Amino acid sequence: MVSPRRILVVDDEPVVSESCRRVLGRRGYEVATVTRGRDGLDRAMGQHFDLVITDLRMPDLDGMDLVRAIRRERPNTSVMIITGYGTVGSAVEALRLGVEDYIEKPFTPAELTSAVDHALVAPDEPTGAEPARVVEADLVKEVLRQVSAEPDFGRRLLESGGRVLSGLALSREAKAAIASGDIVWVEKRCGELTAEERDWLERRLQAEIW
Repeated sequence: MVSPRRILVVDDEPVVSESCRRVLGRRGYEVATVTRGRDGLDRAMGQHFDLVITDLRMPDLDGMDLVRAIRRERPNTSVMIITGYGTVGSAVEALRLGVEDYIEKPFTPAELTSAVDHALVAPDEPTGAEPARVVEADLVKEVLRQVSAEPDFGRRLLESGGRVLSGLALSREAKAAIASGDIVWVEKRCGELTAEERDWLERRLQAEIW
């Protein structure tokens, strides 16, 4: 019998931690929760977890410090970020450190389980990975076509830093590239951009810088 995947949720809001425990427990995961960042650090360093889900803003410990410690000391442990409005830039930085994904508060049970399921996919890509990359490239291009053609959607994506992407089957690299305006990554994976697509990504990049 295969043991359930173990998840640690670190969030100083008990209602968030408990909601994650219930939702993911029903999914079949074994979930532990803590409401203090330093307690989360101790648990993550002292026990085995397949995934750590952590808030970025906690009163006793910067969530980014927890992310860095896990990436340094527990490189085989996956990490996912919970972030509120105003910390999207930090979430994108965390993605660059190698976390699997981020979700923004408030999130739905479906958004949470989708992100967790994706984060815990086996690291070895299955047969057919190349077509999967082609499908993702097409999806990224479709997102860019929409932001170019629909100003309201583009504005919401620009302002949210990527929250509206949470329901799409995109890898963490693709979400980070769109959210941070990484033109080089997008062109490398998706091919030549239209002037409108490039302009939107440049505006997204400027939003990240400023």
